[in-house]
Amino acid sequence: MEIGAFRSREGATILGAAVIDDVMGIVLLSVVVALAKASAAGVDPMEIGRVALRLVVFFGLALAAAPGLRAVLAWASRLPVSQAMLSAAVVIAMFYAWAAEYVGQVAAITGAYIAGVLIAQTEFKKEIDGGVHPLAYSIFVPVFFIGIGLQANGRELGDRGLFTVALVLVAIVAKAAGCALFARWCGFTPRQSLRVGVGMISRGEVGLIVAGYGLSNGLIGTDVFSASVIVVLVTTMVTPPLLRLVFPRGASAATTVEETIAHMPHVSK
Repeated sequence: MEIGAFRSREGATILGAAVIDDVMGIVLLSVVVALAKASAAGVDPMEIGRVALRLVVFFGLALAAAPGLRAVLAWASRLPVSQAMLSAAVVIAMFYAWAAEYVGQVAAITGAYIAGVLIAQTEFKKEIDGGVHPLAYSIFVPVFFIGIGLQANGRELGDRGLFTVALVLVAIVAKAAGCALFARWCGFTPRQSLRVGVGMISRGEVGLIVAGYGLSNGLIGTDVFSASVIVVLVTTMVTPPLLRLVFPRGASAATTVEETIAHMPHVSK
């Protein structure tokens, strides 16, 4: 937004891909956590199959309940109390988080994330979004990052310093080169492909959530967790200056989505 590329073809691609990237990460986290819990208990393959079935059942029920969420929000909107709809949205998110742990045996973030996606499809999205932002950025987000920072310890890396450097380099090069390559394959120009690749380098809060959950459940050690935090920090810090290098200055220089489509070859409907 700051460099005027929000509505460019590359900007729209980066935003859309980032959302899909987060969803894929959440789903993979759910699968890994469910299988790890089953394996840790020393169970047989049949039990792992039952865990996978519970995972499918949870996702199915969570999506099937979407009409009910809208009804609850509509009911809350008619209540003569302050912030009733926001309160209802928070309760829904907490319930989905609990159901993810209890029914699906997956990370609570999976349920909360699905709740957010479903609520965003209702006509109450804008009002809830306006209430959640101050609440999140004044309380939940700072507390989350402080908690992650307290758990990370660079001294724990020890002989993992070289591993951390390699991890950072792989995180940057693999994301930039991979995304740029497929952007070029999908019809972007070389310069546009480079912008997409650079824009996808940054790892965000979902990466930290996954790492934190892995640490708290014994899936990774403190050294790997600390290395993951460093990867998130470095990729987050290097992306903005790199974006300013590859994107033209100002909104007028960026090609909008509409302009790009207008110059694309006609595609059969």
